[in-house]
Amino acid sequence: MDTRAVHDELERARTTFHGLLAPATENELRSRSAGTRWTNRQLLFHMLLGFLIMTALLAPARGFSRLPRGFGRGFARVLNAGTRPFDVANYLGSWLGGTFLPLHTMDVLCDRTTGRPPGCTGAWTANAT
Repeated sequence: MDTRAVHDELERARTTFHGLLAPATENELRSRSAGTRWTNRQLLFHMLLGFLIMTALLAPARGFSRLPRGFGRGFARVLNAGTRPFDVANYLGSWLGGTFLPLHTMDVLCDRTTGRPPGCTGAWTANAT
């Protein structure tokens, strides 16, 4: 894996997130987003939630990658069966987080999630390879 490319992509995502959140006014954040049932603020939290979920799923993915293929396929079937409940939880979680989580906390969570890979004791560095 090219960790430099991963680092660069995470840094782009972090910069984009802050670039959307920082200049937004309260009215812009409360406005409905185009094409969704969320406000712009809730949609920004939904973007952040994707990174939070990805971080939580890295450890199980590593574990399943070490098991025989049949285990992974079985787990994939379980995940597929849970699509509808996940969609509801995803919508409600984004609605709740985007409605009640302070903007500063969203900023901090974004930095923590995109700034350091799980299991890494130090931050990403310019020398990552």
